[in-house]
Amino acid sequence: MPMPHGPALVTGASGFIGTHLVRRLAREGYPIVGLDREPPRAEPPPGVRFFRADIRDTEALRAAFAEAKPDTVYHLAAQTSVTASMRDPVADIEANVLGTVRVAQAAREVGTRRIVFFSTGGALYGEPDRVPVDEETAPRPTSLYGASKLAAERYLQILSGEAKFELSVLRPGNVYGPGQDSAGEAGVVAIFSTRMLHDEPVTIFGDGSQARDYVYVDDVVEAALRAATGDPATCLIGTGVATGTLDLCERLARLCGYERAPLFADERPGDIQRITLDAARARSAWGWEPGVRLDEGLAATVDWFREATEAD
Repeated sequence: MPMPHGPALVTGASGFIGTHLVRRLAREGYPIVGLDREPPRAEPPPGVRFFRADIRDTEALRAAFAEAKPDTVYHLAAQTSVTASMRDPVADIEANVLGTVRVAQAAREVGTRRIVFFSTGGALYGEPDRVPVDEETAPRPTSLYGASKLAAERYLQILSGEAKFELSVLRPGNVYGPGQDSAGEAGVVAIFSTRMLHDEPVTIFGDGSQARDYVYVDDVVEAALRAATGDPATCLIGTGVATGTLDLCERLARLCGYERAPLFADERPGDIQRITLDAARARSAWGWEPGVRLDEGLAATVDWFREATEAD
């Protein structure tokens, strides 16, 4: 893989994917700046600088960019919950659309060469007529979260031409793995794993037949590095395999030794029935393909949560 051209800045560096990305970039020898409104989850790797800033705060963002002068920006900071977006559309738009525009403006001011934007593959297409979807499938989001990510993509495409920075867009499926937040409303693998390991009830929204394309966090990080060093492109990042929620629950129950039956509740607004992603363009443009099978990734994730539970 080609080496970086210069410093990298990661927005959302304290989040689930951001934490994994910062660690990987540090191992690869990138000079890194992390930016997040929350403190790092753990001590950052040696040499990593960290700014506490909210992407909705224009002046704080500009100050961080002016000091970091990043060559590459990985933009992950976002409101990531479909349910929360339906409950509070304004907050979703402020973070995902206006925050993204502010990141692009700050990058333009310091001459950033490329922005790698983390969009969504799972929420962008609504209920597609066929699966797997590809990049030619017309986006038809049915949630405010999906709509805000699509709008952010469009703004970045226009701004990249005007500001002359390169743009790569990742559209990942349902990302899972060690370290995912189990306290929120997104991240079903983390939520199920934590509740099962504590022998607490697990709730499935809908009848459990809803199917998603689950992609392991290390594979997504690999795609991000290739998106930064390969040709600029917009690519779906997934496995092409549909896994139903009830199937996922049963796999995790076996790994956790969990014997309770799941509870069922009404479907949540904005949730879709079935989505899988065709990653052919990512293979062609960046030489990327998923390397971690679902059972392997789930086992690694459960092991991490088990160690975290035993350490409490």
